[in-house]
Amino acid sequence: MKGRTVLVTGANSGIGRATAIELARRGARVHIACRSPDRARPVLDHISATYGPQAASFLALDLSDLASVRAAAAAYVATGEPLHVLIDNAGVAGQRGVTSDGFEVAFGVNHLGHFLFTTLLLDTLVASAPARVVVVASDAHYQAPGVDFDAVRRRTSSLTALKEYGVSKLCNVLFAQELARRTSTGGGTGPVTTYALHPGVIASDIWRRLPWPLEPLARCS
Repeated sequence: MKGRTVLVTGANSGIGRATAIELARRGARVHIACRSPDRARPVLDHISATYGPQAASFLALDLSDLASVRAAAAAYVATGEPLHVLIDNAGVAGQRGVTSDGFEVAFGVNHLGHFLFTTLLLDTLVASAPARVVVVASDAHYQAPGVDFDAVRRRTSSLTALKEYGVSKLCNVLFAQELARRTSTGGGTGPVTTYALHPGVIASDIWRRLPWPLEPLARCS
């Protein structure tokens, strides 16, 4: 990964943190995109101390606020840096409510925020080709029978929010599939290759909003 530039959303903790540190170990320059610079500071300090002061930087990004998403994408483009890998990792689970733009929170954060962010950075990815987009999805998408486009504009209706989480992960998979189709050539490859992945059941911070006793059960899975 030497000479490659990577951006990871939600890299302040959990899967994103582990991903950012491993990519820095392999020589990549890593941009850590999340809401709080204070929460990102420990991983930034770790990477900088271990792999050099230029190995990581912070990008302010709140996926629940589309204005913040636009500002973050514009700020990244303004740096003039290439972007070889975009990892859409951040997400919420077990959280109920709506985003600042009025979308169901799991749909808004897990899918819509990443959809807009990736779309706004697509020209930079193409210009940096070969490039890659990795969407951290989940096999929870199998639990969603489809997407109710009225429901995604309302507050979370289920008590655990797991139904809405499954819908958001289905949207992740569909987005990755369509982005791959649009950026591919006749041979199935193109300047930007796109992947959706299921990371497995991991005791990460994403489960912290699940109601008791589901939260400890999720961490023990």
